Amino acid sequence: MTEHHPSALRNRGPIADKLKSLLQFDKGNALEIASGTGAHLELFAENFPDIQWQPTEYIVDSSLPEGDIGRIGTRSAGILETLDKIGKERFKNVRPAIALDVSKEFPQSVTKEKWNLVFLANVLHISPIECTHGLLSGAGKVLKDDGVLIIYGPFKRDGQFTGDGGNERFDASLKERNPLWGYRDIEFVAALGKKNGLNMTEIINMPANNFMLCLEKINTNDGEKKNDGDDPGKM
Repeated sequence: MTEHHPSALRNRGPIADKLKSLLQFDKGNALEIASGTGAHLELFAENFPDIQWQPTEYIVDSSLPEGDIGRIGTRSAGILETLDKIGKERFKNVRPAIALDVSKEFPQSVTKEKWNLVFLANVLHISPIECTHGLLSGAGKVLKDDGVLIIYGPFKRDGQFTGDGGNERFDASLKERNPLWGYRDIEFVAALGKKNGLNMTEIINMPANNFMLCLEKINTNDGEKKNDGDDPGKM
């Protein structure tokens, strides 16, 4: 049996509970980016049986130095087989896992349809900024009108860390490992979302000084929702 990271097991319950109150659809499809070992996936599949879940994971370029991998991704495509054992072999509403590099254009297997939900947890702080840009750009293209992007993880707010100092220390340790990593600012994510047709609708405080960010795809037929947004820059 696959061993899930303890933090994933701790946070998946509160995440699933919050999703139940956030999702405005009973049936549909959901794209999970960076599914890892499937800790969130198996709970989501059980709790949302009428949603078709598409797990994905980053298959790491074999030329990358070990330190650039972080705690996500793998050099082996075997992670997809692991996800299938957790997902499609146990649940009728889980599709076969596919490879996805969120820093690049989403693959045709994803872009060939529109999605009700794109979900990502605990990735943006342990990945280069290109992954943040890729997530918001890709979600803006593949979500249905009024579909939602939900991002879970640690963030800064108004440029400030939350908590009692643990986030500052963790952020410093991440940047020591790789200067391209580190906490992103919620306001930056919101601005980048607007640039890609997504409005930040909710910022939810979660346990252990984490946040759940909800960004809704702007309905292009609703003039009141149109907003070009500001240029968020690169940071």
